[in-house]
Amino acid sequence: MLNPAAGRGGAAGRLHRFRVLAAAAGAGLVVSKSGADIAVQARRAVEDGVSRLVVAGGDGTMHQAAQGLAGSACALGVVPLGTGNDLASTLGIPTDFEAAVARALAGGIRRLDLARVEQTVCIGYAGVGFDSAVTRFANEQVKRLRGPLVYFYAVLHTLATFEAPQMRVVHDGGTFTGRAMFAVVANLPRFGGGMRIAPAALPDDGWLDLVIVRELSRLRLLAVFPKVYRGTHVGHPEIQIVRTRRAEITLDREMTLYGGGEPVATHAAGQPYVVEVMPGALPVVA
Repeated sequence: MLNPAAGRGGAAGRLHRFRVLAAAAGAGLVVSKSGADIAVQARRAVEDGVSRLVVAGGDGTMHQAAQGLAGSACALGVVPLGTGNDLASTLGIPTDFEAAVARALAGGIRRLDLARVEQTVCIGYAGVGFDSAVTRFANEQVKRLRGPLVYFYAVLHTLATFEAPQMRVVHDGGTFTGRAMFAVVANLPRFGGGMRIAPAALPDDGWLDLVIVRELSRLRLLAVFPKVYRGTHVGHPEIQIVRTRRAEITLDREMTLYGGGEPVATHAAGQPYVVEVMPGALPVVA
């Protein structure tokens, strides 16, 4: 399956070659029509007894495919054609298109944990606050940039007007209460096109890494931000990282929680988001 909208439309240019490779492997090809259609096609693959579904697209595409594959025996084969490709990078998937397809068709299978938020599953992270505001701006407003520059620009733009919400975050080890830039529950070490937000996170250990960044001035956040790409921000006194199997996040205002670069849920002030780990819920080719 190929998502032609991935990579801000750049994936469409791979359609002909993907069709040729699928035919050579004796496999069918589906071109998705929308995010919802990706999930529908993934569910159909499970119902048809498909053993592995090769999906070409970005992290948002994989997020949608996981909605249909979670809890099944059908493995997700990742072919990275997106903006960030954080899942593919974590799994060691080749960046070369044909090499990635070959790996997806013949590579070994491992099971990854998922994070569940209500009826939605997230492969890499679920977060709300500054990070979700950045993702929303990047998805809706940034049209000309490509690759990691999209997120970098979105960070700088969002920083100009963002005000830290009051948060209450309950996790396995205790409770945080105070103003925070964001709270992210991560299952992969990186998000946002290479930001190593939770560098010690493992995708298959049965745990989620909860990252809370307390309120920072704009200048201090700008000073810390470059360190996220190296994972060296973890020692900052205003950053807390704990391992948990469940997190309950409540804000003092309405905000949208994002996962895999996609909107997951929007809650009113005082209505908590509950994120729970689903151990080994997604088979992937890696």
